[in-house]
Parts: sequence; C-alpha cells; structure tokens
Amino acid sequence: MGLAELKALKKKKKKKKLKKSAGRGGGGGGGGVSPLRPLYVEKTPPCIAECPAGNNIRGWLKIVQNTEKLDRSWEESYEMAWHEISKYSPLPGVCGRVCPHPCEGACNRKEKDSAVSINAFERFLGDYGIEHKLDHIKLNDELAGKKVAIVGAGPAGLTCAQQLARRGASVTIFEGFPETGGMLRYGIPPYRLPRNILDAEVDAIARMGVDIQCNTIIGKDKSLDDVKAEFDATFIGIGAHEGLKLRLEGEEAPNVWSGAGFLHDVNSGNAPDIGDAAVIIGGGNSAIDAARVAKRLGAKTTILYRRTREEMPAIAHEIDSAIEEEIDLQYLTAPIGVKLEGGRAVAVQCLRMELGEPDDSGRRRPVPIDGSEFEVPCTALIPAISQRPVFRDVDQYIEGRNWLQPNETWAVDDGVFAGGDAVNLDLVTTAVGHGRKAAEYVADYLLERKPVRPPAPPLVKTDKMRLDHYEEVERNDRAWVPIAERFGGDAMTLEVDLGINEDQFKAESLRCMSCGLCFQCEKCWMYCQSACVLKGEPGEPYSFKLDTCDGCKKCAEECPCGYVDLQ
Repeated sequence: MGLAELKALKKKKKKKKLKKSAGRGGGGGGGGVSPLRPLYVEKTPPCIAECPAGNNIRGWLKIVQNTEKLDRSWEESYEMAWHEISKYSPLPGVCGRVCPHPCEGACNRKEKDSAVSINAFERFLGDYGIEHKLDHIKLNDELAGKKVAIVGAGPAGLTCAQQLARRGASVTIFEGFPETGGMLRYGIPPYRLPRNILDAEVDAIARMGVDIQCNTIIGKDKSLDDVKAEFDATFIGIGAHEGLKLRLEGEEAPNVWSGAGFLHDVNSGNAPDIGDAAVIIGGGNSAIDAARVAKRLGAKTTILYRRTREEMPAIAHEIDSAIEEEIDLQYLTAPIGVKLEGGRAVAVQCLRMELGEPDDSGRRRPVPIDGSEFEVPCTALIPAISQRPVFRDVDQYIEGRNWLQPNETWAVDDGVFAGGDAVNLDLVTTAVGHGRKAAEYVADYLLERKPVRPPAPPLVKTDKMRLDHYEEVERNDRAWVPIAERFGGDAMTLEVDLGINEDQFKAESLRCMSCGLCFQCEKCWMYCQSACVLKGEPGEPYSFKLDTCDGCKKCAEECPCGYVDLQ
C-alpha cells in the first residue's frame, strides 16, 4: 500500500470514529441540569397537512435537495421524486398546472421570505415523468384475482384505478364520454391543461393493465346492478357535468349556454358561435374559464358577479389572469332577467347589489339596491353558477336532493364506494385524494381486514423552529406567455403557464426547510456537550445515546426544523 492510500485509509477511519463519538466539545454530562430528555419525533409540515391529495411534498423536495449530498445524479433524484409522487397521485403534470396549491398558502417558509414554489416543482416532476415514460411501481399483489369497476375516468376514478392496480387488482374503468379525463378534459381549457399532458398521464395508468372503456354510460349502456354482479367492488366517480340554470325567463334562448355546457362544447371541438359580446355570470372557476375561453373566441367578454372580488371562490391567479386579459369584471351585479329579441338573448337585465350580513357560506350576503336596474348587452349569455352530477342508477344511494354521501370508509353500500365531484364540488387535487383514500378502503374491504389508519404526526409550525438558521433566498416563480401573445390562431391550445426551468427547480428544492424532519444540519450534534448525539448514515436522521445526557436542552433549542422534542 502506497503512502497516499495509507493516508486516505487513516482519514476514513478517523472520520468514521468521529461520527460515532458525537459532540464536538466533549464535556462532562451528568450535571443534572434538567430531568428532561430529548427525543427525535417526526412532525407533519403544513404543506402536507393542507394538501387535499395527501402528497408527501416534503419527501419530493428532500429527495432533490439531497442529490449532491448523497452522491446521486440529478436524473436519479428526479426519477425517485416522481415515484414518491406516484405513491399518492398519478397526475402530477395535471395538478402541477391546475391546482391552486393550498400547500403554498400554508408553507412555513412564508414566515421567513416566501413559500416554496411547490406547485411549479410538482409540474416539473410530472413533465419529467412524461418525457421519460416513467411507469408506476406496483406496491404489492395483495389484490391479485380481485376485479374492481371504476365508473368515470375523471381525477377521482383515475387515481382510484391506479392505486388499486398498484395493489395487483384487475381494474376496468367505464367512461361515458368519448375520451378520458372527465372535467380535466371537458371542463378545463387546453391553454391551461394541454391535452398531451393529460393523455400521457392517463396512458401511464393504462400501462399498469387498467382497462379503459369509453363511450360506456353506466345506467344506459350497462346497468349498475350488472357491474356490481360482475365485479368484486365498484367505485363511483362520475363527476358533475350538468350546469345549473338561473331560473330566469328567457334563458332557454339558443344563444344561452350553461358554463359547463359551453366549456364541454368548446373542449370537444364544437365551439359555438358566440358573436362579439359574451356575458358570463358567476364567480367560480368555471365562470373564469368560460370568460377566458370566450375572449379567445374573439368576443368582448364581461363577468357579472353578485359579490366582490374578495368573496369570489375562483382561483386567485386565474382571476388575475382574466383581468390581465382585459376581461371586464363587474362586481355587486346580479341578473334579474334576460331581454329577448327575435327569440335570442340581446341583453342581461341586472340590479346593483350591496353586501349585508354573512350567510350560511360565511360570505356577506348580497342585498339588492332598489331602483338600480340596468342592462348589459350580449350576443351570448353563459351562466356559470354551479353544476351537478347526472345521476342514473345510483338513485338508490341518494336521499332527496342530496348527492352521494359515502361513510368514513368512502362506501355508499356494501362493496360500492364513491368520491370526487359526485360527492361534492371541489378541486382536482381533492378528487385525487378521494380516489386514493377510497382505494385504500376498497383494498381493506376486498381483503376483509379491519381498516387501520394511524393518526398523522403532530403539526409543526414556526414557533417550534429556528428560522434564523435559514438564509433568505428569493423564490423562483413560474414564467408566463406575455398577454399580447396569448391571442390568435392557436389561442385555445397555447399554454400560457411556462412553469420553471431546471435550475429554478433545483433552487426551490434547497429552499425547503424540511419542517419536522431531520435534514442533517448537525446543530444538535454541534451543541451537545455530553456526547449523546449519534450521527447516522448520510441522509439518515441522527439518534440519541441518553445515558450521558444531562438535560441541557440545547439540542431542542437549536434544532432548526422542530424535529427534537423534550420529555
């Protein structure tokens, strides 16, 4: 052995010994400073707590964050992070575009500078998985030989199918429309969600062996009873595709469309002639989508909403985008009639409103102002006030005007489960969460085992963290197509959200503070004077050797991420 090799070996042995010795200062210990002793306890970060899909957001970010520390290639980390997403959701490319990211609203990093760009991070990973044709990894074969039917190929049904296929089940999806996606395809415009992204993520689910049968309406082409007789379990995720009416005289005119119906026609390639003045009624996501689509069809577009911007339930940045695209938002305005000429709607008759006391929704109730009537001319009227499912053979599970109401195991009957917009109108990511949770209970049902769901670890907020450990780092926001370039021949399919690039993606992973989970910062090890902190292998949490601990509490006080408790 040469001199260089001998020195390297000695250095390696010394380093290994140092890891086991723990504690830089040595120190006595046993001083009886406090009876409390430290304990490493993983916590739930707010981003995960607020994700309706239950995604392990911290897990994705840490995988990429630790790439160089653990001597992985970036490509290895990207693939690992995609598979971590796949455990919870098969639609990261979709959700990375359309989710309003409540996770970012809860991100602890906001107390330091600004939230991590979690949604753009998810989109990057989703697109990476599509580009490299990554396949979902099977979890086990516990459901081998079991047959499950999924009614509806929307986000809830697709997720339920993927989660059951991961467990070895034979899964068949029955979809009433010609193509998959549900509201993802027929409700969200392609300038927000390119169809190649949706198709690719559906294809990855199909590659798991999931059989997708389109143009098959359960309750018309095949009865639900026949499905139940053929399959061991059934999941109903039919979505809500029927738009509600205003119940105003004149809305049966041929140039009046519901928001859901209008978007369905346009997204099916059958855009109607709406003329040059479209009026949209409503303040939700469908209203904003309908308005921006109408603008792309060449109409001067106006949104009438009976409350103010503050009460609008639509995604905030979608409202901002509508305003940037010069769509006229008229607040505190309610329709009271439709003016007809020659059988067609030519104007909306309106009243000015003012806000009164909060109603059952918690929002201030709009109150009409006497004598404030006025008209808004239109060549097309599109009420986008809400929508509901078209229930066929599921009437037996519905009481009165209720929708499907599954129990705590997501079941509406023995062996029949439900989720998504058939339960309540909500976000795409909420439907993904419904599908995953229902699949877990379907597995329990098929295996005749008692469901066991351990409680989530305690939530960690900034009051249990040391924000001064983290440097202020500017957030990497996604780029957008300039307003002037959004309209023209390809306006309907031109994706306006450009996401973040690879360098920004890497930088965002480093901004994650790893709230509630060790990220090997060494603070507990450095400040321990009693040699009781033991380093783990690279990338692994540390541990305590408590027989030398004197309860000085420094480890807990200096832990930046709130991973150390005292008891």
